[in-house]
Amino acid sequence: MQETLTDYQAAINWAKELLKRDHFCILDTETTGLSNIDEICQIALVNSSGEPLLNSLVRPTVSISAAASEIHGITDKFVTDAPKFEAVFLELLRALGNRDLVIYNSEFDTRMIKQSIHCCMIWYSQFVGEWNEYFGNYKWQRLQGGDHSALGDCKATLAVIRQMAAAE
Repeated sequence: MQETLTDYQAAINWAKELLKRDHFCILDTETTGLSNIDEICQIALVNSSGEPLLNSLVRPTVSISAAASEIHGITDKFVTDAPKFEAVFLELLRALGNRDLVIYNSEFDTRMIKQSIHCCMIWYSQFVGEWNEYFGNYKWQRLQGGDHSALGDCKATLAVIRQMAAAE
């Protein structure tokens, strides 16, 4: 019982400290489903007073499942003209600023954020087409022209995207 009281008191202390600092935002997402290919179809961020800093539908690259629509009421029709995640993500970063981020189910929502960001390495590996029998997918490719600096690797990624786009 002592352990439970300690955990209980720790939770109270965490909440009190968070509210005392008053420098946080709360994020939540709604998604196209629950699988590892699903994406965000709505995202919201409120400040510590509960005022919305961001509330946007998001146009995913996959369809919204019937099961997900039944829960949150969002259908593919609602997100047809919504911005893509990349555009909304920039708004999210601006709105968040340097505040602490609180998410009720952070493991799920951060996974969905990750799944809504496009991985150029995966697409480039598919483009190169070198199959890895052991892992049953395309072999990850080194970033051609990357120099392990953030700017250099960004430029190398852009070059890879241009290379793929120029191929026939």
